[in-house]
Amino acid sequence: MSAITNNSNSSAKPTTTTKRTTFKQKIRQYAALFDGSNKDFSDIESAFDVLYHDDFLGTESNGEEVNKETKKQLDEKRLAAGAKVTHVAYTRTDWNKALVKYHLEIDGKSIISKYLVTIKDKKVIEAQYVNGFAGMVKAAWVSDFHLIRRVQSYQHVDKVVFEGYVSPFADLTAAK
Repeated sequence: MSAITNNSNSSAKPTTTTKRTTFKQKIRQYAALFDGSNKDFSDIESAFDVLYHDDFLGTESNGEEVNKETKKQLDEKRLAAGAKVTHVAYTRTDWNKALVKYHLEIDGKSIISKYLVTIKDKKVIEAQYVNGFAGMVKAAWVSDFHLIRRVQSYQHVDKVVFEGYVSPFADLTAAK
């Protein structure tokens, strides 16, 4: 007598799991590259491009506005000076915003920095320096203002459709 076994797993398809890097992990991985050793920026440029959106805009602690190229130059100087980033804290504040806080040690000084970052396509598109509660409110307001401006910049002159909705700013009479 032969026994027939019915193995329910024999017809199961093999599953492959792809581990996706979260935005929080990208922040921590990039910060870990600033380990206090002098490095050339070309060694970490790919990690920079993975973290920062092409349309990146931000403000630094001195109020200076920076774009992606300026941010790249700033990080390049920090790497060359042997900057070290420690104590990275990440708090999600909204569906597309997070508060990132870290300690930057450079030239024997320790600086605590906080930024309200706006996330688009799992990249930082905007980073506003935050100083206290009033700074947090201001950074959130500026970030929302810039979001509105970015949406408006995607609009066409005649008829505007964004995510299925016609913009109230569209000149529908010109489209006829």
